[in-house]
Amino acid sequence: MAAKDIITKEYMKDAAVFADAFNFLLFDGKPVVDPLKLNAMDTTEIGMPYGEGNTQAPVQKFRDNLKYLTAMQDETAAYLVLGIENQTDIHTAMPVKNMVYDALQYATQVEKAAKSHRIAEKERAGLRKAGKQKEGSQPGSKGKEYLSGFYQADRLLPVITLVILFSPEPWDGPRCIHEMLSVKDE
Repeated sequence: MAAKDIITKEYMKDAAVFADAFNFLLFDGKPVVDPLKLNAMDTTEIGMPYGEGNTQAPVQKFRDNLKYLTAMQDETAAYLVLGIENQTDIHTAMPVKNMVYDALQYATQVEKAAKSHRIAEKERAGLRKAGKQKEGSQPGSKGKEYLSGFYQADRLLPVITLVILFSPEPWDGPRCIHEMLSVKDE
C-alpha cells in the first residue's frame, strides 16, 4: 500500500497532471486551470483540538497534494487552494477526512490573518509610543475582531479538494457528508 501511495503522490505532484485532473473533473476538459499558475504548498495541516490540560493534543494531517492557484478573471486575480487526495482503495469516511483537511486549511488562513494583524498592531503601538502616529481606533482593537484576530473585512481563499481513485473498481463509498448522516426525515 505504501508503495502505491508514493507512486500516486509523485504522479499527481506534476503541475500539468494536477491541472488536468481539475480541468477534466470540474471544467469538462476545458483548460481553465493553468499548470504554470500553480504553486506547491506545504501539505502538512496542523490544528489544536479543544481540550483541557494534558488531554489537549495537536492534530497533524498530511494531504497528498496541495497547491494554490492564481487565476485571472475579468482583469481581477482570483486565488484558490486546490487539493488532491489519491486513493488506491475506497475510503468510506472520505467526506469526513476531506472536511477535516479543508477545515484545518481554513483555520490556518485565519491564524495567518490574525498573526499579521498582531504584528501590524505592535508596529502601530511602537509608532504611537515614539510619537509618530496618533492614537485612534484601529480595526480589531475591540469586540468580535479582537477575540478572533480575524477582521470582518478579511477573506479566506476557497479550498477545493478532489479525490482521485487509482483503481479499476468504481467508487461506491459516500461522496458527501450528507450520504453519511442518519437523517430519516428529509
